[in-house]
Amino acid sequence: MKTVDQLMAEAFSPPRGARSQAYKAGVRAALEWWINKKRIVVPYLIGTAEFDAFFAGRTEGYAIWQRETGL
Repeated sequence: MKTVDQLMAEAFSPPRGARSQAYKAGVRAALEWWINKKRIVVPYLIGTAEFDAFFAGRTEGYAIWQRETGL
């Protein structure tokens, strides 16, 4: 099984376009949950663009996990 850092490096390596820190934080949070069972803490206020980006990233994190595990 790959680590969170390995999956993040693969997901955000060139030639992929830049993503916000909030988006990447959401991806990392989802992967940390699935791999390390680390509780997801949302560091952004509801109604902000960062909050929305975090949850969009979390969705991608789940998709990455599903591709890696076949679940």
